[in-house]
Amino acid sequence: MNSQHSGITAFGPFRLSPVARVIERDGVPLALGDRALDILIALVARPGEIVSHRDLTAHVFRDLVVSPGTLRVHMSALRKALGDGKGGARYIENVTGQGYCFVAQVTRESPDATPPAVPAEFPDVAHKRLLPPPKLAGMVGREQIVHAIGEDLIAERFITIIGPGGMGKTTVAIAVAHDLLNEFAGAVCFVDIGAVADARLVPATIAASLGLSVQTADATPALIEYLRTLRMFLVVDNCEHVIESVATLLEAIFREAPGVHILATSREALRVEGEHVYWLPALACPSPESSMKAVDVLQFPAVQLFMERAAASGHRFALDDDNAPIVAGICGRLEGIALAIELAAGRAGSHGIAATADLLNKNLGLDWHGRRTALPRHQTLRALLDWSYGLLPEAEQLALRRLSVLVGAFTLEAASAIVHGGRTDEAAMLSTLDALVAKSLMSAQVSDDGSERYRLLETTRIYAREKLQESGDADLAARRHAEHFTTLLNSRHGGQIDLEYTGRAHKLREHLGNLRAALEWCFSTDDKVTVAPLAVDLAAAAAPVFFELSLLSEAYKWSTAGLNALDADTRGGRREMLLQSTWAISAMWMRGNTEDVLTAIARGMQLAHPENEPSQRLRMLATRHLFLTRIADFRGALAAAKEWDVAARQVDDVTCLAISDLMQGVARHFRGNQAAARRHFDAGFGQAGERNLQLCGNDHRVRGLIVQSRALWLSGLPDRAMDTARRAVTTALRSGKPLDSCFALLFTTPVYLWCGDWETAQDVLEQLVNHTHWPVLKPFHSSAAAMQGAVRIGRKDFEQGTTMIQDAQQKMRDERQNAVATSVACWMAEGLAAAGRTEEALAVVQSARRDAVSRAEAVLLPELLRLQAQILFSMSDTNEQRVLRLLERSRLIARRQSALSWELRSSLDLARIRARRGDQMAASQLLATTYGRFTEGFATYDLQAAAQLLREFDPLASRAVV
Repeated sequence: MNSQHSGITAFGPFRLSPVARVIERDGVPLALGDRALDILIALVARPGEIVSHRDLTAHVFRDLVVSPGTLRVHMSALRKALGDGKGGARYIENVTGQGYCFVAQVTRESPDATPPAVPAEFPDVAHKRLLPPPKLAGMVGREQIVHAIGEDLIAERFITIIGPGGMGKTTVAIAVAHDLLNEFAGAVCFVDIGAVADARLVPATIAASLGLSVQTADATPALIEYLRTLRMFLVVDNCEHVIESVATLLEAIFREAPGVHILATSREALRVEGEHVYWLPALACPSPESSMKAVDVLQFPAVQLFMERAAASGHRFALDDDNAPIVAGICGRLEGIALAIELAAGRAGSHGIAATADLLNKNLGLDWHGRRTALPRHQTLRALLDWSYGLLPEAEQLALRRLSVLVGAFTLEAASAIVHGGRTDEAAMLSTLDALVAKSLMSAQVSDDGSERYRLLETTRIYAREKLQESGDADLAARRHAEHFTTLLNSRHGGQIDLEYTGRAHKLREHLGNLRAALEWCFSTDDKVTVAPLAVDLAAAAAPVFFELSLLSEAYKWSTAGLNALDADTRGGRREMLLQSTWAISAMWMRGNTEDVLTAIARGMQLAHPENEPSQRLRMLATRHLFLTRIADFRGALAAAKEWDVAARQVDDVTCLAISDLMQGVARHFRGNQAAARRHFDAGFGQAGERNLQLCGNDHRVRGLIVQSRALWLSGLPDRAMDTARRAVTTALRSGKPLDSCFALLFTTPVYLWCGDWETAQDVLEQLVNHTHWPVLKPFHSSAAAMQGAVRIGRKDFEQGTTMIQDAQQKMRDERQNAVATSVACWMAEGLAAAGRTEEALAVVQSARRDAVSRAEAVLLPELLRLQAQILFSMSDTNEQRVLRLLERSRLIARRQSALSWELRSSLDLARIRARRGDQMAASQLLATTYGRFTEGFATYDLQAAAQLLREFDPLASRAVV
């Protein structure tokens, strides 16, 4: 389209100002809709030319997609307003199939000619102080919103900005008004009706703001008549308390005064003809638990507003990486509510940000004061919420109070159970929730499964909780809350403790906040006698969920509380079974392998009847196998694995059968039968496929891979062993279960130590100690410390390494971390012997041998025999015959165990002794025979040592040695 003429265009009795967007007929302004006016301006700019339908639509409707009929509707309205066709007047012709043409005679006045005057009835509209100054505070991050609302207002004429109190609706409305001053040639009027208590005075208030004096009781007719021919922008602020009166009046203005554009602000929509609602979102803010750096935190508008207002209040501090999490916590806790952030920032000016954050965590700052010049209801959050609460009908006040016991998002069912005890029809409860959502006291959102969830802003929830306490209904609401979530857990998950429990537990994450709140109330209420059964019910239902979600401390805490609350009526049933089993598993991770854990496992087994609770019995058998493995009772562990196998065959479940093979593989490995262990691992993984093997806090796939990697190394397959160890860690990390990740990182480390890969071992241990979940697993810290010592010994730092292991060993004994005790003893003996402390080294090995025999732990027996021989030989040559017998015995046991790597180590020591005696050929033949059975791992420590020795024996044969 051509650019429009900047001066005045006259045709017939009309004068048109495209710039001022005003058209007069015989000196009187003509009311004409925006679209019709756009059409007229476009046609008059090209008189006598055909303007195509496409060009006209593109000019008038810009980027909007509209039907052809839309243009015809507005063209018809234009012709009607101009009186086209009446009395012989012709202005616009329709050229069939092409477009429209302006056919009237047009004259143009010079640009400096006097523009059409503002109507005499409204002489001061462009000059009176009808618009408050723009508010800079609260405008951070709102620029695009202001622009979008302005564009929508021009196109649609009637917009209502809605949102919770304190969100900045008035600030945005004023900014939009200032932004559109030129568009409306200064004809902008701002009316705050927040102080109007009598709804009947709304029309008179708006009329007075416009400078219109009305003498009648009802100012509506005169006001509408006055606005009918005007083009102006009317802003009506704070409508919620007189919403019915405002809605009726603004609908009439929209319908009868087509030149008036309306912007209203309210906490709920007016729900009238022509209204388009814009929900004002909260300022974007970081998570309250954010650990982002200052540069990232400062990108959030909520933080920008906080910093701006804190500086204005006198607290000029720089945002740095140390205080950024505190500021993020304040803004995140206040959920981006502009007024709340302003009040908190003002507090920071006098108290500092750390003290402000602390106070906020205690009471949310409901009574903090803001600017003295603000409206009374905007001076504190409490006043703001009092205003909203006071406008609610009694039924909605009651609902809001009782719903305050809910934490986070909740369902319609939860709301009904807590507000009415479930004794109300769904439609009635839904109507109440919709009313609270409409009034911006609650938000609604669609969850991932397509169902609707509701949520109270935290500020509103804290306020409503105070009201609940004042009402005397707090205990009633809290009991209903606990009962609802107990029923929810029991109905969906309580009866289905099986191998798929982990997956179902993840679906309960959204309820964790409510579970915690309900548990806290159940175990802290003064009415413990009557609440005790409910407390036990809830603890028994919730504790397993916490554990499956890797929330160990909470699983331990609430299972302990539940067991302590058992009485004659609740002891001995399914609830105790669940509490005992969860306590045993969580305590094993949290406190170590104590005797009371085994007692709890036994009690759980006693309560889990094979016919009524087959899944729970399997759960307890798996826990017992894990416990016995950790305390190094490998005879008992193998028996537990066989018992699991019998139970698995009874339920005839492929997953259970796969776990059975993996359990037996673990036990066979430690009993010293690597060939059998590998057969079980191959069979177990073959059956498992991609199935979920999570059970009792362990992913049995990860556990199987860890022990399989050990069995592969012992079998003379070092490369495959390290690949499997890496796969164990990758699988654990991919599962998202912190326990599995820490477990894999810790117990794959010995494979790297055996391979002599000190660097990888160190990297894995560092990854472990930096894991966010590691601090919780205190019983395993001593094992990790011992492995750190083994790395030091491997790097020839014998003194520091042995000291670290010595410190760890006592803690390991106290915590019964016996599964790695023999390996730790081997590393310790190596370090002591290398440091010349042979007597101590020999004592360590002999003690470890006795313990291993008593526990039926054969896996490390060849290595213990070899180390004993090595130490004795270093002590005196007179021990040579005994040393040779020990080494031969070590080789023989290693071969029986299919432990080629142990056999190689013993063969190395034997070869050195025989070479020293002058029998180099026999030494070379012995070592070459063992070395020749390896097919991989030639870059590992032991194989490189063997290759070097073989080259020393026969330099000519060096090319045959890898």
